[in-house]
Amino acid sequence: MTTTYHIADIRNVALAGHGASGKTSLADALLFASGATSRKGSVDDGTSLLDVDDEEKRRHFTIDCHLGHLAWDGRQIHLIDTPGYPDFIGNALSALAAVENVVIAVSGPSGIESNTRRLFNEAGRLGLGRFVVVTKMDAENVDYRSDLAAIRESFGNMCVPFNVPIGQGASFEGVIDVIQSHDEDPPACPVAPTEAYRMVVEQIVELDEDLMMRYLEGETIAPDELRKTAHDAIAQGKLVPVLCVCTRKDLGIRELLDLVAGCGLSPDDIHRFGTRSADGDGPEEEITPVEDGTLVAQVFKTMNDQFMGKMSYLRILSGRLSPDTTLVNLRSGKTAKAGHVYMVQGKQQEEVAEAIAGDMVAIVKFDDLHVSDTVSNVGGNTTVPQLRVRPIRFPMPMVPRAVEPKARDDEAKISVGLSKIADEDPTFSIRRDAQTHELVISGMSDLHLDVIQQRLKNRYRLEMSTHVPHVPYLETILGESEANHRHKKQTGGRGQFAEVHLRVRPRQRGEGFHFVDAVKGGTIPGPYIPAVEKGVREQMEKGVVSGNQVVDVEVEVFFGKDHPVDSSEQAFKTAAATAFRKAFEAARPALLEPMVTIEITVPAEKFGDISGDFSTRRGHITGMDTLPGGQQVIRAEVPLAEVLTYASQLKSMTGGQGSFTMDFKSYDPVPPNVQQQIVEKYKKSRAGIEEE
Repeated sequence: MTTTYHIADIRNVALAGHGASGKTSLADALLFASGATSRKGSVDDGTSLLDVDDEEKRRHFTIDCHLGHLAWDGRQIHLIDTPGYPDFIGNALSALAAVENVVIAVSGPSGIESNTRRLFNEAGRLGLGRFVVVTKMDAENVDYRSDLAAIRESFGNMCVPFNVPIGQGASFEGVIDVIQSHDEDPPACPVAPTEAYRMVVEQIVELDEDLMMRYLEGETIAPDELRKTAHDAIAQGKLVPVLCVCTRKDLGIRELLDLVAGCGLSPDDIHRFGTRSADGDGPEEEITPVEDGTLVAQVFKTMNDQFMGKMSYLRILSGRLSPDTTLVNLRSGKTAKAGHVYMVQGKQQEEVAEAIAGDMVAIVKFDDLHVSDTVSNVGGNTTVPQLRVRPIRFPMPMVPRAVEPKARDDEAKISVGLSKIADEDPTFSIRRDAQTHELVISGMSDLHLDVIQQRLKNRYRLEMSTHVPHVPYLETILGESEANHRHKKQTGGRGQFAEVHLRVRPRQRGEGFHFVDAVKGGTIPGPYIPAVEKGVREQMEKGVVSGNQVVDVEVEVFFGKDHPVDSSEQAFKTAAATAFRKAFEAARPALLEPMVTIEITVPAEKFGDISGDFSTRRGHITGMDTLPGGQQVIRAEVPLAEVLTYASQLKSMTGGQGSFTMDFKSYDPVPPNVQQQIVEKYKKSRAGIEEE
């Protein structure tokens, strides 16, 4: 396949919206109507062209973003179908970073839902052209007039109906283009074409003083003139066309294609920026979309395919890409031949001879590439550093789970498998907790982690169990004490003997451990002093009162005894560890817990519920802001132990409309009553008593 179009002919479109709003069905209908596919896929029966993952087919919703492409009215249209549930928001954000246009699907029966608002606002932040499509117009309980009013109330009066339905529900039979045909008001239209036309024209002419004067003087503005100005208004974020469709009957589909082809934004219409600084902190520079020049492309998706190997999806921002292009990863400096360049249509890959700025393509087997990486055909070690695209912004995964293999020998394999999955998904992470020694995965929700777990099983035949991870408490002391221990053991033959006397005292927070050798007169021979320190350090690692690491203490060894035959390094390690435990327990032990700062975004009417809930979590609110669209941002500080399962609880309190971010703040003392509970629980576990 050879490129026969130019940058101005390209329309890159993401289909976005809340889950079950009909995005994938819309993608199937668009591809079928354009002739890009000879059959129309169906989500319900598992034949959708774009739901290609087994887990997506089993669950009947989109998890990853999937690509398709079609030609319409001289335009090359690249589609990305995105997940609708906030659990998989990372893939949707990747898609928005790769396009100039977003079609927001709003389910006619369900109306605007939480993720609809989030994606609409994110598209606006990125400066994308926005279109709203009311789907499922043939469903029961559809009220198009109410849907349009809700859209305008939620997103602003810039949302205007470019077409109106003829009938709705079972009687829906098509749409009327209000720019082209607005002279009559058929009784079957829930919104009159003349009313819709007035909304459209009044919104468009605000951008052009000449058009405004002509309209006010009673002149009818020609449809072509309106559409040209509409394109400019969409590019400025001052116009959002609203359309309606029924994918089951293929009604409104061609009209949507016409509008995207005629008024949608091309790669020339969006300003994208990069920096020549390796750390990303340098001055920004605009990336000019030209077909000839240095290649600038960004990785917006990666996938490990069992047949193709690692596939990296590139959005080309400038220049050309062909199979013989030598690619440079500007992050790492590593290079590789492009080899094969593919246009992707669902699960099919079509090899192309060339791709130009504006295209979205896939390459294979460049294993060093990660999401957000910039790819060039010129290395970063030239006289002038190459432009690196601004990284894609992803939310931090906030739901942690500790994992254990169900098969004893699978731990290393599970780490490798999860790492490969994390490479595909920037909102999923895996780490080994240095203190608790647990393997901890983090995602956006329990559903997100459940899908990860199922993929690990399907792809790698590995199974794991999960639980809420242990809180990494720390132990310290508030007072001073001293203690000693004599370790003596005789079992026949050479025995074990060592006696160690220690003093412990607290240090300032963050000062760490300090060991003092104050032994005089050789009561502990010099060669055994390192063994004393090692015994103390090992006991500090294990903890004393709660099984957590000890920090910020000074330990002084000042006396001891040895035996010329039975003393050894091991004996002194054992004696030192026990002496330390005794001294620690007598020096007013205290637990420290990790505190986090948390920023919660919820509908304003939920503020009271959130603030009241925080008082039960030992947290306190530190500030708040009001956002457009009736959203409230609440900032607070709270113990990590109180928010390990907060994602599901916030979802319950806000009906899925809340989100939050969290960052570590400090280690603070645990209140005495909470400390007592933790210590008692540890003692019972050590005694082998099963907790309820």
